[in-house]
Amino acid sequence: MKIYITMTGMSRWAEINSLWAAIRHHEFVPEKIYLFKTQARNSDAEILVKCFNILLENYGAKNVPIEEIQIVEGDFAQSGKKVLEVLEKEKSHGNEIAIDITPGRRAVMSSALMAAWKHEIDHIFYLYLDDFRKPDNPYPLIPFHFQHFVDLKKEVWR
Repeated sequence: MKIYITMTGMSRWAEINSLWAAIRHHEFVPEKIYLFKTQARNSDAEILVKCFNILLENYGAKNVPIEEIQIVEGDFAQSGKKVLEVLEKEKSHGNEIAIDITPGRRAVMSSALMAAWKHEIDHIFYLYLDDFRKPDNPYPLIPFHFQHFVDLKKEVWR
């Protein structure tokens, strides 16, 4: 089973476009998504769930479960622990796991990166933009030469 882990961030487009890039560049169509969210971003999470479902349906994936997990802004230790628990659970089931570090807070994502490395997670996705003049646009409307989607696990940390 393909598992995709992401987090609410400063821009909903970061989350949507990263998932879109994972599907387009790596054919990673998740069968389950974990969306970590903060209290301040609860309304973003509602919109993201709808957008993720629309995007996934367009790639033939219907009724993909999306589990929302509440984390506390600024409580990096507890947030990192919650991410670690999901990684350990899904790894123990033998699932293929991708964690997207594009949208999250640096401290939480740093904890997630350490856990991903320790547990040999399959993919660590990051969508990097060279130019921030149009970051809040759908993936295909941002010039592709400004976008770099990498799987850090495969392309950097071989």
